[in-house]
Amino acid sequence: MLFPRHWLVIVILSFLGAPVAAQSFGRPLSPEQVACEERQLERLQHRMWVHLEGSTLLLWRASAGGGVYRGLVSTSELGPDDTGKPVRKEKQLAFDLLLKAEEDFLDPHRPRRPQATLVRRDAASNLVPQLETPFLDLALDLTPEIGTDPVSPRLPIRITNRLTAGSGADDRAGRGIAIDDLLRPCHTQVSDFDLRVFAILARTVRPSQCLLEPFSTCDAGLERYKSVFFRGAEPLTYRVNVYPNLFSGLVDARVAFLLRLEVDEHGRLTGGDVRALPWCTGSEQDSCTNAFNPNLALFVLPPLRPGVERQGEAEYSRAAHLNLVYNGSLDNVLQDTVNWADLLRDTAWNDGLVP
Repeated sequence: MLFPRHWLVIVILSFLGAPVAAQSFGRPLSPEQVACEERQLERLQHRMWVHLEGSTLLLWRASAGGGVYRGLVSTSELGPDDTGKPVRKEKQLAFDLLLKAEEDFLDPHRPRRPQATLVRRDAASNLVPQLETPFLDLALDLTPEIGTDPVSPRLPIRITNRLTAGSGADDRAGRGIAIDDLLRPCHTQVSDFDLRVFAILARTVRPSQCLLEPFSTCDAGLERYKSVFFRGAEPLTYRVNVYPNLFSGLVDARVAFLLRLEVDEHGRLTGGDVRALPWCTGSEQDSCTNAFNPNLALFVLPPLRPGVERQGEAEYSRAAHLNLVYNGSLDNVLQDTVNWADLLRDTAWNDGLVP
């Protein structure tokens, strides 16, 4: 009896002890490819601004090609309650960002220009009434060069989480897209598995100045954070960069982290670790932390239902926790394990990440 060729492959794999649905987690990347994507996402987040103190912007690439990004803005309310115990609550604004090398206009006499389209993902966002405050307000500046006041963009597209006509989508042309080289992919190793991991990281990874140990810096004013996610050099490794911004997006300090994931034979996340990368020794280095005194804690928490659920000590006891005060501080905690099976146990997100 003759068998189809793909049946023979399955039989051979089963004899070798390999799972029938063999999983693939991408190919290794070169240091140059990782650094290229780090710099590209760094340039993009530098053009973005959230008009809410204490907020966190999370951003990642959303396709193997170039010019497609996805992100999340969170109110990111992490801190101690009245008794000093840690709590977490938040509202979210989810979005897609599409960049095109050129697009036409209503006026046929206008030359084609690079164009950006920013769209709110309503099903994944907490939408609020028109006059509710505070609210989430995200802007992307398309001006050729970011000036001295990026808090007030000169050529912006903008969305909010308010139920106001026109607040859920915006687009316009701008040469900044091409000038900052935001269209060309640094590599093509972005899989469906990676995209689902990025989405999970966006719901679980949170920086906090208010839970810094031993002393919080909340009294000095709430910082905004911008974070980017991208592939690490090896399969099942992912980079997280956090950029603390106190008043202006102009001076961006980078705090760099590496996550290593462990999966079972069905592609489910089981464990891993998160660690802070070393401090830079030169001003032009990539893949390192260039903020001398980050003054932040980083948590990998169980996901919550934003706008509805509130987390407390029970959830924080399950979280991975890093603590970065300054380079050489005795209070630094630079590595921790992540129990993904436990963090995602009450969700629908870990039933095999690979189709």
